[in-house]
Amino acid sequence: MTTQDQKSVNQELIGVGAGYIKSMVLIAGCELDIFSKLIAEPGLTLDDLCAKHNFAARPLDYLLGSLVAQGYLKKRDGKFFVQEKYKSALDLNSPTSVAHMLRHQGSCLRGWSQLAYTVAYGAPAPYLVGVNGAEAEGVDFILAMNDIAESLAPTVAGRLKERGLLNFTRLLDLGGASGTYSRALLDANANPDATAIIFDRPVGIAEARAKMSETRFADRVDFYSGDFYVDPYPKDVDFVWISAIIHQQDEDATKLMFENSYDALRADGRVAIRDVFINAAHDGPVAATTFGLNMAVRTQAGMVYESDRVIALLGEVGFRNARLALPADDMTAVIVAEK
Repeated sequence: MTTQDQKSVNQELIGVGAGYIKSMVLIAGCELDIFSKLIAEPGLTLDDLCAKHNFAARPLDYLLGSLVAQGYLKKRDGKFFVQEKYKSALDLNSPTSVAHMLRHQGSCLRGWSQLAYTVAYGAPAPYLVGVNGAEAEGVDFILAMNDIAESLAPTVAGRLKERGLLNFTRLLDLGGASGTYSRALLDANANPDATAIIFDRPVGIAEARAKMSETRFADRVDFYSGDFYVDPYPKDVDFVWISAIIHQQDEDATKLMFENSYDALRADGRVAIRDVFINAAHDGPVAATTFGLNMAVRTQAGMVYESDRVIALLGEVGFRNARLALPADDMTAVIVAEK
């Protein structure tokens, strides 16, 4: 290798290592809600922001400058404004905002920064809660998942309908958070009288109530606040939807969830598990291997399952005809089985 080639390789690697810098500038702007503040009061100065929100002037000066340099803000006569094309995306109060997702990515990055610790010691590093506190991070997570689901849920529901797998009368949406999948599944279901139960922790139920009240499904959805690791499941349902949950837990917890789902279902009812699944060699697809690391740095027991193992666990608790009904290399893969 020539000296020039070596320099090129070195620069490439240094660039990869510095990749966090640009993302953290944007994420910090969202975590501090600078964009919403400037949208609500355009033209605030550095001194205005410090006085109104108790920010530290020296680091804020550099952060604002970086946000201008990266193109998210513009500065005129010492006053700051959000660039027009980013307003709806970065305003926490906008229905098309992705700011909650960016804040959640900040939470993830605090775990990812300790990936080497996790590999060395076999457990997530002690977690550093962000500037907004643990409760706000919980809300950010729920709304971030809503941001993703708003585009994915109708597609997944449509694919299930095409395969004749969406003919329920009473849906149980485990960990349904803001209810995005409940809405999509009800919308795609041919039965106009079908109803749903969203079962989640109080923070998720609060968001689900707010989101569902704005839809035509408001009077067809019930809310069940609790912990599905501890509390009994609602009974007499014919479709249990387990969406992006099993990767958070070990096999014992997953098997118990399947047992409880089996007991909750009517005869001939169906369970569906949406998740990302890893191959037998654990070297693909990319989304699965990456997500496995995300679970390693953020949970004590989370894992990415092989689809065959999930199918086997379903069979162990009594389900029949378990199969990968919607193959995919990402979080839109779905396994189904019948009672």
